[in-house]
Amino acid sequence: MKRSSAVVAKVVFFVFAISCFVAVHGIQARASEPIRIGVVFSVTGPGGFVGTPQRDGLMAIVDDVNKRGGVLGRQIEAFIEDDKGSPTNAVVAATKLIKDKKVSVVIGPSMIDSGMAMIPICEQEQTPFIVTGPVVSPFKKWVFILGSGDARDAANFLKRSIEQLGARRIAVLYDTSAYGSTASKVFNGEIGKHPEASFVIQERCETTDTNMIPQLTKIKAANADTFIIYTSGNAATVTAKNFSQLGMSMRVLCAGGVAVPEFIKNAGPIAEEHKFLFWELKAPVAGKLSPDDPYRKNLYEPFKKIMQAKYGPSRDVILFHTLGHDGIQVAIEALKIAGSDDRAAIRDALEKVRWEGFIGPYACTPTDHIGSLAAARTFLILKNSELWPYEK
Repeated sequence: MKRSSAVVAKVVFFVFAISCFVAVHGIQARASEPIRIGVVFSVTGPGGFVGTPQRDGLMAIVDDVNKRGGVLGRQIEAFIEDDKGSPTNAVVAATKLIKDKKVSVVIGPSMIDSGMAMIPICEQEQTPFIVTGPVVSPFKKWVFILGSGDARDAANFLKRSIEQLGARRIAVLYDTSAYGSTASKVFNGEIGKHPEASFVIQERCETTDTNMIPQLTKIKAANADTFIIYTSGNAATVTAKNFSQLGMSMRVLCAGGVAVPEFIKNAGPIAEEHKFLFWELKAPVAGKLSPDDPYRKNLYEPFKKIMQAKYGPSRDVILFHTLGHDGIQVAIEALKIAGSDDRAAIRDALEKVRWEGFIGPYACTPTDHIGSLAAARTFLILKNSELWPYEK
């Protein structure tokens, strides 16, 4: 009996030792593996002008962090998928990253519709989703939106237009997309907070319209002192051209996203002549701010050095680079707080991250997953085809 007991004890000890060996080496092996981060941008397709610089900005930070030892003693491996501007492709890409690549967090998108399509799969698979595009979404447990979101941004736009620029009799042209419709709803809900101002006319358009003269003719007759263009892309260009053709002269304020290179190329001279103001992030003019400005000193200049180290001394920082920058930096901050790449731990950490980014301060909470109360936006003006800070 004693001999049998001794044999059993030895077997148990041997099994225990093997288990400890496997566990320790499994942990060590896991610790040496890179942290997997999934990325879905529109690198090609209609959103390529957004997604390509998003990717470049994100990868510049990944390379820089890896050169300095990584995060939690591990390298970062970014798996980038191109949705080509298609919501269907975005869902396929997110599913691949989550289920096949086993990523710990997903970053994206470039286009609104792609982001909306990705939310259900990230929720279903309980994978943190850091949103870098202007997605409008109710509270979701696993979704964290950078910036202030479209609703808060529209409210801040109206507030600044009235309080800073003195808008009183306001005309609005908005499109029927989620972006424009959200702004219209917010504007009408917020205007009561500003008794000194009112909407004298509100007109709508489609993003595909090629002629805004019917709407602008009514707006011209309304005797407004301020005209808000709340659309983007080609619709904004058409509006500017028709504004000039009709000989209109009131002050024009443009929503965020209007002052893209395409608009400046096709309607820039009109915008300069009539002194259009653009509600944009500070990123496009960061290099023109005072050298002591915190936004320039603490964000723009360090990021510019990182970008040029990766892509060459001629590479400058543009707006869409900063979206990729902020997305990966928030993920890194969450990893540090979580202390691991566990999805649930990262999700919880994303409610604790407090970080100042290009898009605005990030400060999600357990009840609010929109990162900022106010985005880092200001009014800009065009001079010689370049954007500059506006000074009243």
